[in-house]
Amino acid sequence: MRQARSLNYIAFAALMISTALGFQSLWGLLFLYWSVQSYHTGHAFLLSEVTRAQDPVLYWLIQLAWIVFGVLLVMADLLPGWG
Repeated sequence: MRQARSLNYIAFAALMISTALGFQSLWGLLFLYWSVQSYHTGHAFLLSEVTRAQDPVLYWLIQLAWIVFGVLLVMADLLPGWG
């Protein structure tokens, strides 16, 4: 439990530093991580919990948005003139 808590602090610091330096790819990777996690659990979170079983259209729209944002943010750092 303590290790997961420490990783959250490290991830937060890394996200803030990378954003301050103008790198967005860590946010992109986080969006992709969230999409994988929510796919496996069937639960996504927007302003409240959205489940695949109760609201499949919104759930898949959130999934699609996270994947698109993730890919775009990673690509923006890897290929600066892209997009």
